[in-house]
Amino acid sequence: MSILGTTATRTTTALSTANLLSALRHTQRQLLDAQNQIATGLAVGKPSQAPEKASIILSLTQRITDRDQYQRNLGHAARVLDGTDVAMGDALRQVEQAKSIALEQVNLGDPEIRRNQAGVIDGVLTGLLQVANRVFDGVALFGGDRGGMEPPFQEFLGGIRYVGAKTDMAADVGLLDPLAFTSNGEAAFGALSMRVMGDRDFDPQATAATRINDVNGARGVGIRRGYVVVTVNGVSANVDLTTADTLGDVVTRVNAAIAAVDPAAGSLGIAGSGFELTAGAGDSVSISELGNGYTAGDLGIVLSASGETAAGADIDPRLTSLTSLASLGVPIDFTSGLRITQGARTAIADFSGAQTVEDVINEIERLNLGLRLEINAQGTGLNLLTDVSGIELSVGEVNGGTTATDLGIRTFNRSTLLTDISHGLHKAVGGIHRNEGQNDLRFRLADGTRDFEVNLDGAATIGDVIDAIAGAAAAAGLNVGSPGDAGTDFNVGLAVDGNGFQIEDRTAGGGAFAVEAVLGGLAAGELGLLASAPVGGTLVSSDVTKVRVESVFTHLMNLRDSLVSNDESGIFFAGDKIETDLDALARAAADIGVRSNQVKQQANLNTDVQLSEKALLSQIQDADLTEVITRFTTLQQQLQASFQVGSLNLQQSFLDFLR
Repeated sequence: MSILGTTATRTTTALSTANLLSALRHTQRQLLDAQNQIATGLAVGKPSQAPEKASIILSLTQRITDRDQYQRNLGHAARVLDGTDVAMGDALRQVEQAKSIALEQVNLGDPEIRRNQAGVIDGVLTGLLQVANRVFDGVALFGGDRGGMEPPFQEFLGGIRYVGAKTDMAADVGLLDPLAFTSNGEAAFGALSMRVMGDRDFDPQATAATRINDVNGARGVGIRRGYVVVTVNGVSANVDLTTADTLGDVVTRVNAAIAAVDPAAGSLGIAGSGFELTAGAGDSVSISELGNGYTAGDLGIVLSASGETAAGADIDPRLTSLTSLASLGVPIDFTSGLRITQGARTAIADFSGAQTVEDVINEIERLNLGLRLEINAQGTGLNLLTDVSGIELSVGEVNGGTTATDLGIRTFNRSTLLTDISHGLHKAVGGIHRNEGQNDLRFRLADGTRDFEVNLDGAATIGDVIDAIAGAAAAAGLNVGSPGDAGTDFNVGLAVDGNGFQIEDRTAGGGAFAVEAVLGGLAAGELGLLASAPVGGTLVSSDVTKVRVESVFTHLMNLRDSLVSNDESGIFFAGDKIETDLDALARAAADIGVRSNQVKQQANLNTDVQLSEKALLSQIQDADLTEVITRFTTLQQQLQASFQVGSLNLQQSFLDFLR
């Protein structure tokens, strides 16, 4: 121990007092630090006390704080996943009960018992809906990342609509990526359908407003921004495109470089699905890469023009919500609209005022039919998605328009596969039951002299059926056209209003136009040609390729309705679909189990790492209480000694100074 700052030599009273106060302040400051260390247990309470340790202490403290939040997130995720696991078990039991009823009733044949069992299936539907809307720890278990308190499954238009998301709710738990801790209606129950997938490439054209991020580029790898070299009549300049946002920006900057040499020499413009470079008479303009760059090639503007126009490569603009309808590269009838039937409700989608793809999407949303129009993943066209289980969707034309066909979302069109008829009920036999090697359809006409039969062997699509009918009619000596054509004997094609086949008998005579099955075959009925009677000489068939959500709710409703109507094939078909639903539920349950185990393992690992970090922080920051208390006692003695020595110095007289 040392006593600082006291003076026993010849000094003035003022200097002795100053030295004493300085020593007292120094000792008291050390006492205060020691006292704080004893009270807090920390050797370093602020960065200035140990600058060399400050950064690592702050870093460890932040990591420990983060792990506290991770642990809370993991606890919440574990509780939700456990709740989801229980709910999945309940759902599996409900659906297994429905499967057992379907198996029992396929061969039973008692209408009364089947009607009674339909009531049981109703109860299963109610119970499953409650499970699907279960909320745990403030989260809708099957609502995906929209899983708030709003029920994700809601009764709508006689069906069940899913208003949740396709993606799961996720939390940051310290892994590289957030961990999903809920399920969603699509994964667990198959609540969404994407069968109405647009088969039309809209071929968007380039415009000045097209964003560079929205083109695939001439090489199909997007646009790598950089510099290009513009050469005008032998004079070169570098053009900076690193910050260009639109194709219009590219044009503006390149043309500015050309104009800096000779405004009349030429220009870069946008044409079709790319650019074009024009040079005036007697002038030479070229665009090339700077060094080993990629920008000019990606933009398709590695061009050279001498008194001419050189076309650039196709840079393949993608369809976006902001794409103007006027810039589409294929003709589309946006004036007629769509006739959409969802369940028992029919509405007309009117696009006559639409200017952009977003306007078209919004019009579908405005109808409030449980439909969404989305741009496909390739950015080439549109898909129509329905999220209502238990009812059927049909999308057709309006009064001879071609909007549905042009958009590629007509549910009954020439490219529709026969295996899609009746939701694939007869997929195993190619969609319809044919009289192999024999004719399948008979058409009786009004004139009674040119009746003909049709063989559908080899037909795979609705278009094939139309062509087979038209070919047989022509072979019978009829002048064949399309619906609405004048001056023909017989017209066949797609319905000009709504959906289905439209077949017109234009022959004169006293007979009645009719379509019949041959040899008791089933094809005519399966194609919908027997469902509606001809009106005059025109038959418009039913739409047998309507779309529905292939969810467990749909299949349970089908089973219930088939039991009520004593439809044995319907019971069998619904039971088969429910078997598929059980497999999907089992896979979803297994996924929940895997994620639950992952959460628990991560929680254990997080705890272990946090303990290690706290131990390291303790070694760096915590005080050795034995050493601190010893130092505190020593400082108290030092302070007392300073007071004693100081009091002696202050009592000295003038005579003591003279000595």
